[in-house]
Amino acid sequence: MRLAVLAAAACGWLACGTGETDSFSEKKPVTVETEQTHAGLLRDMATFSGQLSAENSVMLKSETDGVIAEIVFEEGQEVEEGAVLFRLRSRTQAARLREAQAERALKREVYNRTRNLERRDAASAAAKDEAAANLAAARARVELAEVALDRTEIRAPFDGVLDVRLVSVGDRIEDDTPLVKIDAVDRLQVIYAITEQGIRFTRVGTPVEVQVGPYPGEIFSGKVFFVSPTLDPNTRRIIAKAWVENTDRRLRAGLFATIDMEVDRREGAIQVSEAAVVFDRRGTYVWKMQEDSTAVRVPVETGLRRDGLVEITLGLQSGDTIVSAGVHKVEAGKKLVSATPDPVSKGQAAREVPAAAGEGT
Repeated sequence: MRLAVLAAAACGWLACGTGETDSFSEKKPVTVETEQTHAGLLRDMATFSGQLSAENSVMLKSETDGVIAEIVFEEGQEVEEGAVLFRLRSRTQAARLREAQAERALKREVYNRTRNLERRDAASAAAKDEAAANLAAARARVELAEVALDRTEIRAPFDGVLDVRLVSVGDRIEDDTPLVKIDAVDRLQVIYAITEQGIRFTRVGTPVEVQVGPYPGEIFSGKVFFVSPTLDPNTRRIIAKAWVENTDRRLRAGLFATIDMEVDRREGAIQVSEAAVVFDRRGTYVWKMQEDSTAVRVPVETGLRRDGLVEITLGLQSGDTIVSAGVHKVEAGKKLVSATPDPVSKGQAAREVPAAAGEGT
């Protein structure tokens, strides 16, 4: 009897059979980190590798043999189309031009006299025609001499920047001697290859975002201006080119580049942290924190992913509070306590987030 009383007392002290211990455990809140879903512009991007090249690039050569008499530029100088860069010795060409001009003057005088005589029937029409032909030939020789003299000045074929000069004053050159390279760099073209699956996304006018090693994290905007009409049979890829403005001369031809090309965009896409999305045998879901701070399991459907964020296409609305860390501790109906830092410091403010399609789109 005494043992029964003691057992009953002990059981009362331990709340045996009353469920108070279980009730206490259930009421104990779970500390988690939370975030609010937000809606924003979602851009589906495909990433490719390419290289920058000049809009125009030419290794200048002379049209005639000769000796360099003068170099009238500095290496690295920007020049305009038509600017004189080299002068060759030109005394011979100048003399030949004067000779041709003198002969032309003589032939013109002969033609004028013959024409006057023919008007007075003192010369035949054949003589006048011969004089006219001789005058035309003399004029042609003057033009040839002018061209020969003009070729002793080597000019810039377009606006551009000059590279290292490869000759010096006094050098004898031929028509295949490299002189200096000139590049048009006001805008550059970035060249890259896409797979056949990307054909439907790539067209003239498609915007691209270009990044290069010397300026990490900085984006240079561009626009596609060329898409090859055929695939390379070996690589099964298509060549595409895009213009990239370079008026500040920060970019250099030859740099390797990463090209992000927009293939789709959606306004008002719901986005959450990747860590908030949970998977099990019943599907994909998140833990949503209700107004009374209890947890409820919400099945969701996901879309694009980028930089640790996931698009939620079904199941959530903008402004919903969900568990972003500590999801393994949550059970349906449990009270939640948020230990989330200031959302501004965590970068949870609504923002534009590009979504990855991955290279090879």
